[in-house]
Amino acid sequence: MVLILVDDLGWPDVSSYGRKDVLTPNIDRIAESGVAFSNGYVAASVCSVSRAGLLTGRMPQTFGFTYNITDAPENGARGGDVGAGLPTDQPTLAERLKPLGYHTAAFGKWHQGSEPRFYPTNRGFDEFGGFLSGETIYVDPANPDMVTTETKADKGKPPLTVRSANGSWMEGPDRRVVDNFQRYMTDVITDHAVDFINRSAGQKQPFFTYVAYNAPHWPMQVPRTWYDKFPQIKDPVRRTYVAMIAAMDAGIGQILDTLEKQGVRDNTIVMFLSDNGCPVQFGFCDEQHPFGWGKFTYIEGGTRVPFLFSWPAKIRPQPVIDSPVISLDIVPTVLTALDQPLPKNLDGRDLVSTISHPDPDRLLVWGQAPVFAARRGHLKLWQSDDWHESHLYDLDADPWEKTDQSAARPADKAALERAIADWRATLPEPRWKLHFTRPVTAGGHKTEWVY
Repeated sequence: MVLILVDDLGWPDVSSYGRKDVLTPNIDRIAESGVAFSNGYVAASVCSVSRAGLLTGRMPQTFGFTYNITDAPENGARGGDVGAGLPTDQPTLAERLKPLGYHTAAFGKWHQGSEPRFYPTNRGFDEFGGFLSGETIYVDPANPDMVTTETKADKGKPPLTVRSANGSWMEGPDRRVVDNFQRYMTDVITDHAVDFINRSAGQKQPFFTYVAYNAPHWPMQVPRTWYDKFPQIKDPVRRTYVAMIAAMDAGIGQILDTLEKQGVRDNTIVMFLSDNGCPVQFGFCDEQHPFGWGKFTYIEGGTRVPFLFSWPAKIRPQPVIDSPVISLDIVPTVLTALDQPLPKNLDGRDLVSTISHPDPDRLLVWGQAPVFAARRGHLKLWQSDDWHESHLYDLDADPWEKTDQSAARPADKAALERAIADWRATLPEPRWKLHFTRPVTAGGHKTEWVY
């Protein structure tokens, strides 16, 4: 099993759904050998909360993982969520697979807590190489072979020039800091994944690798060889973002090639998705598409992400499937594939069953106070406690979520309001605080940002 999670990639910025704005031929290979879900969602619109849902198969707010994690103050990060991390009583997918004989590894961004009890090798992963914080610099900006691009959000701020504390690259259970600052981090992550697959397949041992690229998350850095491939993109920020995606796509191609060379591709589940949507404040999102931006928000572009699934030995290539799925489905899919009983507290479903028996009316509910959302069928409710507003949208007719249908469909609105209220009634207190909320406007749409 190979689970590829990328960071802040907008729904329109892959070509798996037929768009040609950004070409991702290797990511597309996953869909071509399996399925692309056009209504694929994650558990939250911000990094660490979303990842907690992915790794556990549970909506993270149900166990108090409600808001994003920042590092402790002594590590120089804002906020200072001391003691924050994925609770040790919530098993990760790796912790479920190790007793079944799986060799497990995580490479790249962790962002599930920096204390020793939360460290990946203490959470079911035999191997780890990566960084613990929410963001870090990819490469030494003084390297002449690299391009570093300032965004509109960077202006007036000191540039990020070094890796430090939890932004450092660490390996092994002893958290050994490795100096690889002259190498582009996307390539380092790919190399670790390829090496792990080669070793595991060579030993005939079943394996699970969690490949957590931090691309194309800020800061905007890419090898010049990739930047030079996109001279037609005149905006240097968007150009760097697209080049970062292309470099990552090439790495994913190396991973797929390795599975094929080792003769294990057919019976390997490969999953690809983004942890949330694109953050509009940096200026590289596709604001001309309704799902092109929305990180930190509960409009569609915050939680609807590229979501691909492939298992050639089990499922034939499929056309794009519109039935809603969510990252919480990954854990039950894997356990079902291994004929393991499903824990009753999981919140997801088996993706293989969804492919054969789609459920277009599936109810999904999200939220981090003060903002919540619910979807059933083509109707979606967005709700803000701060603004004392709730809006009902018809996503089929209005994917931009601009025309409120509340007056025309009061019964539908009431039903989704009840679904949100019922879910909120089950939630415990957050384990750490909300950092801030703020209004954000893009694409002619105003919404609320939760961090």
